[in-house]
Amino acid sequence: MSFEFFLREAWNGFRRSGIMSVVSLVTVTVSLVVLGTFLLAVFNLGAVMNSVGSKMEIAAYVDKTIDEYTASTYMLELTKMEGVDSVKYISKEEAWENFKRDFEGRLDLQEIMKENPLPNAFVIKVKNPTLVTAVAKKISNIPEIDEVRYSGRLADRFQILMDAVRLGGLILVFLLILATLLIVINTIRLTVIARQTDIAIMKLVGATNNFIKWPFMLEGILIGIIGSALSFVILKASYDLITMQLLRSMPFIPLVTSRSELFMIYAGVALTGVALGALGGYISVNSLLKELEQ
Repeated sequence: MSFEFFLREAWNGFRRSGIMSVVSLVTVTVSLVVLGTFLLAVFNLGAVMNSVGSKMEIAAYVDKTIDEYTASTYMLELTKMEGVDSVKYISKEEAWENFKRDFEGRLDLQEIMKENPLPNAFVIKVKNPTLVTAVAKKISNIPEIDEVRYSGRLADRFQILMDAVRLGGLILVFLLILATLLIVINTIRLTVIARQTDIAIMKLVGATNNFIKWPFMLEGILIGIIGSALSFVILKASYDLITMQLLRSMPFIPLVTSRSELFMIYAGVALTGVALGALGGYISVNSLLKELEQ
């Protein structure tokens, strides 16, 4: 019975706020759409980086002749390194055969080079492109490794890009959440002020603070739920349309299409909207109750 009363009062308060409720809804929806767009962009950027990272390799060269047992020992040591995904050994003989095959018909390598000039090599793939530089430095510290080559500049640029996206995203998310919270607080505060006399009478007849707070908190939750639902529809429809067009024209781009990942993003955005609504309602009515108690 009490919950029905609280819910009815929350709906009445939402209707009485009129244009401010609409402004609050639009603000919450837009903020959540921007937040969701940013999260989708970050997830897709991560997918692109992982795809590029899977092709980013470290080459570790060993000039001296080594047998299969020594090569397997080095491979085991490299595989155990933190951040290493896989290790492949290419002997100097195999590398030379591959080189001759690539230039077959264009150069007579037997006349130019009498001996195989290529070293033995280990090709290392890392789990994440941001780990390339760190893993390469660890490999270069191994005494038996004569030379290490990798796309250091590209890896460093990827790291800088990701750091910039994370920092800019955190600032953007903070500002959006703060702006949305302030709008919700001000919207519900208008309802609280309009019912200030009713609240004072309720206090006089013995109503508890929690009894008075619940309708306003539910009003904030209602704003959050409606805003979350609208943002979900906009985000899902827009993302599905964009990904369909991109995959049709550029199928090689690794986009996030996993239902579980997308659900996690959408659910996170929706819960953020509901939490902001509840917090806005609580702050609004709590500040007024403190004023009445003074």
